[in-house]
Amino acid sequence: MNRMKNKSRLDKFLNGKGFYAVLGICMVAIGISAFVGYSAIENSNNNTAQYSSEFQSSSSNSSNTQSNTVLEQVDIPQSDIPYEEEETSSVPTESSSSPIAKYFIYPLSGDIIKDFSLSELQYSLTYNDMRLHTGIDIGADANTAVNSAGDGTVIFAGKDNKLGYTVKIDHGNGIVAIYAGLTEALKVKKGDVVAAGTNLGAVGTVTEECVDSPHLHFEILENNQPISPQTLLTNN
Repeated sequence: MNRMKNKSRLDKFLNGKGFYAVLGICMVAIGISAFVGYSAIENSNNNTAQYSSEFQSSSSNSSNTQSNTVLEQVDIPQSDIPYEEEETSSVPTESSSSPIAKYFIYPLSGDIIKDFSLSELQYSLTYNDMRLHTGIDIGADANTAVNSAGDGTVIFAGKDNKLGYTVKIDHGNGIVAIYAGLTEALKVKKGDVVAAGTNLGAVGTVTEECVDSPHLHFEILENNQPISPQTLLTNN
């Protein structure tokens, strides 16, 4: 009986204004649900867009950094690049401190008392035997000035055990002259640059020719081989 009454009241409610009230409540609920769903989607899209923007910015910065790094690695100043010819070049050059003799003069005036000879033996008063002679002996009084035969650089100035006080001059082009048998008072030292006619010292004694009369023992080497000085000397 009660169930019948309740059903009758429900039917009257739905058939009257109650129907519209329920319908309104349903519409409001649907609207709220739709708004909530739309807001969630919008926030998701915004977060996605922000993440994408940050990712692109990060990627761009990383790319720029890598690009700058590559540029720094390959950006070598042109002046620092070695040239192959500078590394492989071995051609010697003459400097202003190493002059070359253009001519040769006699280092002093006097008679030649012993000739140059690499084939015929010559008698040595000092050793009382026959031996080869690798230079020429120019006779002169003791203390006679001895001069450079040409332009060059002094490569030795001192006492030699066999030749006595000696000066050796590099005249360039493989020519080295030996001025032997001088006094202790040498006028030049190793490293000096001299011109033809520069005073080197004075006639003294050649140790291995000390019994001979005073003279200058004069040798010329061409590429370390003795040659006759008279082939180069131009005046006496």
